[in-house]
Amino acid sequence: MSDSLAGLVAGIHHGIDADEAMCWVARLTEWDRYQGSAGIAAAADFVAGEAERAGLTGVEVLNFPADGRTAWWTFTAPSSWTPYTAHLSVPGRPGLVDYPAQPYALAAHSAAAHTEAPLVRAQDDGWPPGAVVLVPSAARLDAKLQARMRHERASGFCVTTGSDRQVGAGRVELPGDSILFGFSVLADQMDALLRAHSRGERARVAVDVDTTPARMPVVVARTPGRGAAPSPLSPDACLITAHLCHPAPGANDNASGVAAALAAGRVLAARSLRRPVRFLWAPEFVGLAAYVHRLVEEGGGPLPMMAVDLDMVGQDQRRCGGPLIVEHSPEYLPHFANALVEACVRALPAAARSYSGAVGCDVWAWRTTPFVGASDHAVLADRAIGCPSVQLGHWPDRFNHSGADTFDKVDPQELRRSAAIAASAAAVVATAGAREADRLAHLLTRWTAHRMTACLPPDDDPLAATLLTRRRRYGRDALDTLRPLGADPGVLGRQAALLDGLHHTLAAAWNDVPVKHHEGPPLRRAWPGPFNLRALTGAVDGTDRQWFTRRLAEDRGRFYASAMALAQSVDGFSAAADVVRTAQLDAGIRWEPGFGERFLAAMAGAGWVKEGDGGADRAEGRGRKGN
Repeated sequence: MSDSLAGLVAGIHHGIDADEAMCWVARLTEWDRYQGSAGIAAAADFVAGEAERAGLTGVEVLNFPADGRTAWWTFTAPSSWTPYTAHLSVPGRPGLVDYPAQPYALAAHSAAAHTEAPLVRAQDDGWPPGAVVLVPSAARLDAKLQARMRHERASGFCVTTGSDRQVGAGRVELPGDSILFGFSVLADQMDALLRAHSRGERARVAVDVDTTPARMPVVVARTPGRGAAPSPLSPDACLITAHLCHPAPGANDNASGVAAALAAGRVLAARSLRRPVRFLWAPEFVGLAAYVHRLVEEGGGPLPMMAVDLDMVGQDQRRCGGPLIVEHSPEYLPHFANALVEACVRALPAAARSYSGAVGCDVWAWRTTPFVGASDHAVLADRAIGCPSVQLGHWPDRFNHSGADTFDKVDPQELRRSAAIAASAAAVVATAGAREADRLAHLLTRWTAHRMTACLPPDDDPLAATLLTRRRRYGRDALDTLRPLGADPGVLGRQAALLDGLHHTLAAAWNDVPVKHHEGPPLRRAWPGPFNLRALTGAVDGTDRQWFTRRLAEDRGRFYASAMALAQSVDGFSAAADVVRTAQLDAGIRWEPGFGERFLAAMAGAGWVKEGDGGADRAEGRGRKGN
């Protein structure tokens, strides 16, 4: 398949108009795209118009409530909130903090205010009513401090989130019904506020916002049909998603993903496809949850065969500090998508060649990671939904969630590569017949064999032995997902036999180390729909919530990935110890003793996990077969 795939990817890469995509990025950075705001509504209308201009059909802006109450499973609609202007001044420093001139300076969901107020420090005793509280770091702005602000009738706060103007102020969020205002400030601005406090000076504050009921828009589109129309019961070949929200400028996160999806749509709209490709632009997590809820709970149609999520895909790697990340669809959803997307990355045309011309040479980097689920793909890939979903993004990014995530941080060639990868993977599935499906089977076998040989340890390691077996089983089960594309059963059987033979050979490295299954009652899911860490945090008791908050503050990414892996490893059949082991294998993270058990106990205390057999899971499961 490599030769034909290389030609497909090269053609799609050539067809991506990077200049047009950058124009889309520039336009989107002009709007504050809060999830229930006038800004995101305007951005959605713009995207819908550009999708039609790109040749996509069935373009529609679906409007869901932004009332802070409506829920889709455990995902709650955003509150309507549109910011206009916000200013904070002290004597001698008029306009010390000035929003929107200083992006991210106003905390999301700040209350309106026009006041002159005393300045106090967070550690001071006896705040006067109406005070503006000076908080030295985001870590100090916890639930306890915010509760004190409400109790002592503070009017708002300023918190240091950025060290200098090159990096910019960071994101701060308040609850949708907040009675406080907040300013996210730089270190030098906090110094000026502390000096004003020491002199007994007061601050002038003006915050103008609009909480008039707004809409939460979700933009959908698809490639045009050519030839016979597909059955309404036939799944789309692929869903390409990109979240539309985030404050201005939000260039890489996530104007780049929105633009890359539009660019992929334009190039796919011009091709002849057997199966349609669908596109979706929505507020992150909650917008996709609302859409998917309509599909699976309200009979809105079948799930797509796979999905690709585009989130932070345009990073200038040299300036921002991270490679392109291909985050795998999870291990409990065997599918060919991971192997296909990786192959599309490798097939991108090289910018240069080695001295002999034998090897392609590029200065950009990419990596693969296990499933984390910190973006929209988590909704689709959850066990409750079962749609295999790969994410493309970048990490680390030193400017992420700050006012410095500006247009100049986006590299047009990186944006072009990301759009080409997503469009190429979708095109393979949308055009595949029996011959292409057989080639995908060979590709999947090679990919699985590489993953299996990577398990070889330097010594006897029971977890490594278990990982080898798990990866063999993943590959075998993933071969079955090629049947709907017309793959020859004989070809699939021979590829499965190859994986079995390789497993037999490699397993000897552990001297037949047995895999111990632990005794105990199985754990089953007791929460509705896809897992939502934010909702779980609100459901656990105060002690567990403090533990969650502390672990998030220590290492947000590690804790999030750990929580997602543990939740998704609750399958209705495995005891707690086996859930913990599976989660560590799938996340690629080794925890200190007791961490996994503590998290599962917190879930059980909140009623999200219960003991019992997997009957309920089998009866209620809507997704594809897990492993």
